[in-house]
Amino acid sequence: MSLISFDVEKCTACGICSMICPINIIMPREKGAPSLPIEHETFCTRCGHCEAVCPTNAIIVNYQSFPPEDDNASIERINPERLKKYIQSRHSIRVFKDKPVEKEKIKDLFEAVRFAPSSMNGQPVKWLVVTDESEIKKFADLTIDWMRMMAEKDADYPLKHYFPVLVALADAGFDPICRNSPGLVYAYSENASGYTDSIIALTTFDLIAPSFGLGTCWVGLLHRAAVEYQPLKEALGVPTGFVLQFPMLFGYPKYKHRKIPGRKKADIIWR
Repeated sequence: MSLISFDVEKCTACGICSMICPINIIMPREKGAPSLPIEHETFCTRCGHCEAVCPTNAIIVNYQSFPPEDDNASIERINPERLKKYIQSRHSIRVFKDKPVEKEKIKDLFEAVRFAPSSMNGQPVKWLVVTDESEIKKFADLTIDWMRMMAEKDADYPLKHYFPVLVALADAGFDPICRNSPGLVYAYSENASGYTDSIIALTTFDLIAPSFGLGTCWVGLLHRAAVEYQPLKEALGVPTGFVLQFPMLFGYPKYKHRKIPGRKKADIIWR
């Protein structure tokens, strides 16, 4: 069976599927249905655009795919001013309620995140989702252990001057790393080339989370420690051979932001 089937009874030979194909491997015809030559199938990214754009539903994909329950792509256009305000109102949250995030809510959030764009539709991003607060606390403690170790080294290191302060806070009973967060997601992939796709997916998670009533915070120091400190890497338990990409905290914000803080103007070169 071909990777993509064309219903000759429904096809009008409009050629849209050929034009929309990102790899240009669908062969148009003046009469009759187009085709995907068998020798081209290896280049198909399984993006599904041909099926999605066909005005007569003449295309069927024969590979495994998981569209959303409602796959109708026609939605009301989001007001640009409202969307701009939503994005401007996004904040990093570092104080969370002592309240677990429901598993069903997390799964629902990922129903959106899994549609984040990826290079050649490779979809390489995999996820570690941790909602056990004792585990998250362990990750934070191991990050502090790594900082103690790094503080003893003479080598210059980015942000090293912050380490004594963070270690002192941890020794005083605070959690300056994971902020007593009830949830943590860690994007990982089979190889280092998944970094950009992971950041895109995490950014999607970051932007969608507030619509679920959740707040997020990127946690770079944990990632730096996980990459360099074997005890933390082992504690995370990501399968051997996979590459850690970046982590993010999430949970219900304890406090509400009532104003949008200022930021630099966009630095743009116009051509």
